Amino acid sequence: MVRYSDDFRREVIAARRQSHETTAQVARQYGIAPGTLKSWMDKFYAENPQELEADNRALRDEHAQLLAEQEELRKQLPWLK
Repeated sequence: MVRYSDDFRREVIAARRQSHETTAQVARQYGIAPGTLKSWMDKFYAENPQELEADNRALRDEHAQLLAEQEELRKQLPWLK
């Protein structure tokens, strides 16, 4: 069984949180199994629930912004409906 350093785990978790890529894609970039990264993320969020809420809030904000941009484009290009 491979043992990863805490610094490496923190680096991979930070990369996943900052990326728009899937867990599998980030795991592949770092040469680890997607299930390993998922378990690290689960443990991180269990120990830091405020970070989970912060990430969810950021995603909700981004989603609202994208919906607003989509609506603006629909107004500008009515034939796209």
